[in-house]
Amino acid sequence: MTLEAPRPLIAPPTPAGRAPARRLAPTALIGLIGTAALLSSCGGGGGGGSSPPPAPAPKGPLTVSIDPVVAGKDLSVKITLASGATGPVDVVYSTAPTGTVTGDATGGDRCNSVGVDFIAATKATATVPAGASSVTVAIPTCANTSFEPNERLDVTTELEGRTTSTRALIVNNFPGGLNDTGITQCLNAANALVACSAADIAGQDGAAGRDASALTNDAADGRVGFSFAAAGGGACLQDQVTGFFWDTASATANTLAAAQALVDAANAGQRCGRTDWRLPTPAELASLVDNGATTGARIDAKFGTTAAVPSWTGAAYAGDPRANWVVDFGSGAVSFESAVNPLGKTFSTRLVAGTATADADCDNATTPRYTDHGNGTVSDKQTGLMWMQCVDGLSGASCATGTATSHASFAAALARATAVNGDAAGAGKGYNDWRVPNRNELASLVNWRCSSPAIQRSRFPGTPNASVWTSSPATVAGFVWYVDFTDGNLGLSGSAGNRVLRLVRAGQ
Repeated sequence: MTLEAPRPLIAPPTPAGRAPARRLAPTALIGLIGTAALLSSCGGGGGGGSSPPPAPAPKGPLTVSIDPVVAGKDLSVKITLASGATGPVDVVYSTAPTGTVTGDATGGDRCNSVGVDFIAATKATATVPAGASSVTVAIPTCANTSFEPNERLDVTTELEGRTTSTRALIVNNFPGGLNDTGITQCLNAANALVACSAADIAGQDGAAGRDASALTNDAADGRVGFSFAAAGGGACLQDQVTGFFWDTASATANTLAAAQALVDAANAGQRCGRTDWRLPTPAELASLVDNGATTGARIDAKFGTTAAVPSWTGAAYAGDPRANWVVDFGSGAVSFESAVNPLGKTFSTRLVAGTATADADCDNATTPRYTDHGNGTVSDKQTGLMWMQCVDGLSGASCATGTATSHASFAAALARATAVNGDAAGAGKGYNDWRVPNRNELASLVNWRCSSPAIQRSRFPGTPNASVWTSSPATVAGFVWYVDFTDGNLGLSGSAGNRVLRLVRAGQ
């Protein structure tokens, strides 16, 4: 085999007027060819050897905020990208009911369908504009046409494989249900009354409900969560929450007979154009008590001059028919007094108009007011609340298993609700939003026709004759409200003391 000498590289002819091209030595040319091959294999050919641009920062996780709305208004859903990220980007969002029982909203395609609470969205798209960091979308809700409790739904957003679920609240705006208590402060661990935002004990009355919501505590129609409108030429008021009409006059009536005479006179004279005046039930009259007031009569100023004394109701005390229930507008307490007033105490009266809901028989197994769900929970159609059927510590269809737990303090009772919610599949009966009821909510379970215990016993079996914790602190530091189901009275006691507990959900 003969090896030939390498042939010289011959430059092309040089055009006239141009200097001869510089010839490269063979070794230099080989080096350039190798470098070019290396660049080509690394993908850097033609790019000057620069690295590819970095991947854009992720737009998520998303932050979603939804303010509560009064039914009939649009939920405003603000969707915000991760810190520093901007659009354009498309976000997918959907609505979903939280369930199908008390406190759950129902979606539909139009508001004139029966039972529809909001217009459902499925895989809708919201675009964050170029340069923006957020977008706001509207979800229409439907005005109530009858009383419903406040209801919740979930809004789910999807971006970059991440899913965010945020709960929204639709606030009932149709008369019915319960007034809030007027309480806006909370107790701390040192038994001092403080702003609820500064309290170190969670789950108290003052932190939730109509009183705590900017939607429902406008002072123009009543203090904090109360709402009253003039009726009958100004001599009467209609409670916009409960729907009842009230006489603004508070007359002295030192016996039950004197109070009933005022009812007869109001109907005969067609006061405010009505002839359905009556003495209120204890729950109705107690719904007017402003438990956050610290001076004078505990009632909204729209009622004018009100004596800070007990006022008669139309309910006889089940334990002694010679006594009747009264609501004290000096203290807020509910108790019973002799109908003939042998001690000569001072009493007043406040008349109401509107259809009363009659208490069911104490042991009637077929009461339409309550729905037994067969899983240890009971819903109340009258108030829109769902209750634990048994007091804490008891279980079984008859609440006969176990022992009623005596909680030694206000803080311990509130902590128990937190613990139950942490065991939603077990103690929580499938829910994680149980709470300690406020004084009006708990008192709504009292059946004034019954005693020992004063409750509808077929729906709430095994109820002990005992006082029960509420989430409502008093305006006196270190004291809280309780309801005693031995007879039904509402009173005050210290934040330490052994009481049983019945949890509630929905309604707020």
